[in-house]
Amino acid sequence: MLKESGMSWLLVSFPLSSRIMRISPTRSVRAFPWPVLKSIVTRASSLKHQAGETSETALQYPVHTFASGATNSMRGAAYLSGLLNAVVCDIGGTSTDIGALVSGFPRESSTHIKVGEVRTNFRMPDVMSIALGGGSIVNCTGKTVTVGPLSVSYRLPVEAQVFGGSTLTATDVAVAAGFYELGDRSKVKAAEGVIDAALEEIHAMIEALIDKMKLSAGDIPVVLVGGGSILIDQNRSVKGVSYFVRPQHFDVANAVGAALSQVSGTVDLVASLVETSRSAALESARQQAVRLAVEAGATPESVQIVQIEDIPLTYLPGSATRIKVKAVGDLPRLSASLAVVEELLKECNLAAVITDLPRSQSPSSSAAANDCVEGNGLVTARTLDTLLVEKAVVKATAASSAALPADWTPTVIDGEWLLSEHDVECIAIGAGIMGCGGGGNPYIGKLGALHQLKLGRRLRVISPDSVTGGNVCIVLFMGAPLVCIEKLFSSEIQSAFEAVKEILCSGQYSYPNLESDLDVKKENGVKYIENFPRDFYKCSEKDNDVVTALMPAEIGGLNSFMPLVVAAELDLPVVDADGMGRAFPELQMFTPFIYRDQYAPSCVSDENGVREVVLQADTPKELENHYRAICVNQGCMSGVCLTPIPAEEVCRVTVKYSMSRAWRLGQAVMEARVNHRHPVDTIMEHENAVLLIAGKIVDVQRRITGGFTRGHVDVEGFGEHDGHLLHVEFQNEYLIATMQTGGKTSEVKACVPNLIMMVDTDTGEPVNTDEVRYGLRVSVLSAASAPQIRTPEALKVVSPQAFGYNHVEYVERTDYVEYGSVVQT
Repeated sequence: MLKESGMSWLLVSFPLSSRIMRISPTRSVRAFPWPVLKSIVTRASSLKHQAGETSETALQYPVHTFASGATNSMRGAAYLSGLLNAVVCDIGGTSTDIGALVSGFPRESSTHIKVGEVRTNFRMPDVMSIALGGGSIVNCTGKTVTVGPLSVSYRLPVEAQVFGGSTLTATDVAVAAGFYELGDRSKVKAAEGVIDAALEEIHAMIEALIDKMKLSAGDIPVVLVGGGSILIDQNRSVKGVSYFVRPQHFDVANAVGAALSQVSGTVDLVASLVETSRSAALESARQQAVRLAVEAGATPESVQIVQIEDIPLTYLPGSATRIKVKAVGDLPRLSASLAVVEELLKECNLAAVITDLPRSQSPSSSAAANDCVEGNGLVTARTLDTLLVEKAVVKATAASSAALPADWTPTVIDGEWLLSEHDVECIAIGAGIMGCGGGGNPYIGKLGALHQLKLGRRLRVISPDSVTGGNVCIVLFMGAPLVCIEKLFSSEIQSAFEAVKEILCSGQYSYPNLESDLDVKKENGVKYIENFPRDFYKCSEKDNDVVTALMPAEIGGLNSFMPLVVAAELDLPVVDADGMGRAFPELQMFTPFIYRDQYAPSCVSDENGVREVVLQADTPKELENHYRAICVNQGCMSGVCLTPIPAEEVCRVTVKYSMSRAWRLGQAVMEARVNHRHPVDTIMEHENAVLLIAGKIVDVQRRITGGFTRGHVDVEGFGEHDGHLLHVEFQNEYLIATMQTGGKTSEVKACVPNLIMMVDTDTGEPVNTDEVRYGLRVSVLSAASAPQIRTPEALKVVSPQAFGYNHVEYVERTDYVEYGSVVQT
């Protein structure tokens, strides 16, 4: 590859991302620092000993070598201020980064980080940024004063008025207000009222940013660091701030944080669990990771395990499992003299760059501040800030508050709910929570729905009460949710739907027979046709009234969105109902199969369009077993179209208004974030749920067997749940939760068919079984299920006994909250 491309270096990224779907963005971000790092390592060989890494390791994993500036600043702020729990505001020359300290460490984003709106697999702190810094240019247009987003950047010592320049900057404003002594205050020239207006704008921007970072409504201390922190008046009252702290040496907090950096040891291996136990394999990996961290320079007493993952590799023999363990420790305190530091700087060819630049390079007037043409010496906010975390500029104006999700009203026209991007986001959150960990990752389905909107197609939802003719088809993904991480969907579901529609439109099907010369087989209570032809029947416009709508099989995760995606392509509506009121792992748990006795025709398809049609099934369990075997052969990912439901039976055999329920739940969570209510409290209120535990995941075991993702999650409580351990078992979905207190015998706290929901404690985002991992801060809740799956008929297939928990007695919860359809309200 190097020879053909003419390139001089090649990076391999798969070791950095354990999930294939995220290797590409990981690779792109990782490649940027490599040339710079190669130059530094080559020139400064002595640095490798103090960094705790060999030069070979640094070059192999450059993205692991440099800590983010925001992380360094937050750790430095914690050290200098002595505060363990606070918001850190790091204001530099061009931008402001804000993050939260939890127990002295930067709060990590518990779920996923986006870089340039691309989802990655990096573990990063939860940071927001805006274009506000000491070099931000102050402009006055009429009566409006703005600060930024343009900045003089590194030219501050030349361009700022306090240094004799002609550009009014945020630093000039702070000096003129008496916040700091710098340069010559008498040189600051501004129209009357501009300084006060600029100060108001600066503090409004900071207030809005702090408000976005907070997770609760109470006031919180804010630590100001960075050279640009002189812009903030410590004595000023700011909403949401209990008090400001600007510690000694605030301007070098980033360097202090870098000096406090840690080193790690990572073990990533594939183990066979045939010859050893899982616990023994994990313990061996732990010991290796600790040893590597110590060898890298960490003090033994400071090393702790921060990451543990074990992922079953079903495509390898011998119960192969990928095990990844990471240990982190502190470096010993270094007492390098100034001479040593200067020698290192010389060896790296690094030196101070603030010099007296030629006056001819500076813009001659404030009008130049509006010029963004490259080469004028100015730096736009976009080039510096938008690759960090959030959108560009946060303004504390009435316009921003008008766009809050709380003000959102769904669009309903002629009895159809037309979903918007915001509606899709709400449904993704709500369906993810209601899915009880299963149903497939809602993120993938959300992307598919948003893509349909970008193509100009409509996502239409109708009330089940308005379905008056034809048939409603049920489409879904079948398989193990864990597989979705490694394999993307294609046209499996569309292919299965087309086969069922062709059978219905042909007029040749009369249950349980199809009038054709195709080879029909029967075994294990199922009558079927293999390799169903793609040209069996060509549907026309006269067949449009045969299938009038689609419906999700479950209102959980990915399967909530697949009918919307397929329906958008066909310009069909989706019924505001489903067959479970949550997610379940098997087909016999589908309410139309519980309350109807017809289970065909139906179809299963793979991504290549290879379809098998079932003409008759004696029981839904036999249909489940038949399709599950095919699904395993198709790589644990298949598209399915189930037996169509006549329009007149939809309301009788389904859980009505479940799409609306998911939307309302997601909307409530989004409103809670905006209003700084605790999202977990909001979920509890919306679903009449009870909190089982709030804590940290300390163990995860997953395996793919029989086409399902099975395993358990252990959550160790903290706060009021300290000393409690919740053990949650799952089969695609969370099935049973048992609590152990002080090493005593476990007590069942929740079980199917009640909902067991695991969410991120800080954000309320759902945590699916395919994404649980060591160290996540989660809350586990339980809520009542829909009445349709609590009847005696339903309990035969969804009770704990149906999943093999014969010793568990189901205790019915009747505090289920009914919500109507968005379409009708």
